[in-house]
Amino acid sequence: MGNLAQGLCRKVVVLFIVGAALAFFVAIRAVLFPFFMAYIIAYILHPIVDYMETKGFPRGGAIAAVYLIMLLAVTGGIFFLLPAILADLNRLLELIPSYADSFQQFIKDMEIGYNSVTVPEGLRTVVDETIGKIENVFLRVVEGFIEGLLGLFSQVFNLAIIPVVSFYFLLEFKKIGSFLLLLIPVRMRTELAEVAAEMDAVLKKFIRGNLLVALSVAIMAAAGMALIGMDFPLLIGAFTGLMNLIPFFGAIISVIPAMLLALLQSKWLALYVLGIMILVQQIEGNIIGPKILGDCIGLHPLIIIFALLTGGHLWGLLGLFIAVPAAAVLKVLLRYAYTRLV
Repeated sequence: MGNLAQGLCRKVVVLFIVGAALAFFVAIRAVLFPFFMAYIIAYILHPIVDYMETKGFPRGGAIAAVYLIMLLAVTGGIFFLLPAILADLNRLLELIPSYADSFQQFIKDMEIGYNSVTVPEGLRTVVDETIGKIENVFLRVVEGFIEGLLGLFSQVFNLAIIPVVSFYFLLEFKKIGSFLLLLIPVRMRTELAEVAAEMDAVLKKFIRGNLLVALSVAIMAAAGMALIGMDFPLLIGAFTGLMNLIPFFGAIISVIPAMLLALLQSKWLALYVLGIMILVQQIEGNIIGPKILGDCIGLHPLIIIFALLTGGHLWGLLGLFIAVPAAAVLKVLLRYAYTRLV
């Protein structure tokens, strides 16, 4: 009886500590963002560092070499691409007032055409309400984009410390894993190590594969926009590649701003943009994606959609990016729990 009470007391203490830790992390979640991003970077880079270490490099030297390569790549990108992207962004900011006027005129022309058509009063009320909702959604999207940019600039310090924190994560990557393993009861270590290895394999292929696919999509979209004479090809390409990290919905999200910009210039240009976007997504979905990713997460499309909707509802845009890998990890954990219980 004493052993039973002691075991129950131990479980209560463990649950209390876990609950307190979770509450603490929720309370300081804003502070955790740079650590989270730093760990993601370390997670992506650590196989390269490990490989260099096996070739005789000291771990610190291997990390420094990887950082140097990244710095050269970023510097090259800044030197060759950033001026063009900033020029596009600056020109877009200058043209926003004229684009807004053109968009308002476009809406007025649509309203004139709509009002000239005989429509039952009840249906007209429904259509008017729907148009009003669409306008409100568009305004919220624009406001959210501007707030996101301002929020990004306000996080300059957090962004600056990410490489530093990532360096220390890379330096102690193996020790961190060993320390976490020590926190697990001895009888469960082998099983949980296997589960962790399975999650690691899924996440590695998903993260690296998706980044490569997104880069390919960004290049194809930018080249396509430049080919048809669309304004801001680099911005559109970068946005399309970024949104491609969101399964299913990313393709729709990326085509809307490009179509709106093109529509303000020419209806034919908007059709060309739509055609380019469809072509890019077809190449990505049927050729590039299957070759690089395959079925790396093993989730049914309905589960992916549910995960995306849940992530978007709980954490907004960030939730859309992390929903699918989180669902893949949860699948591995649930399968392990099921095998333990059944």
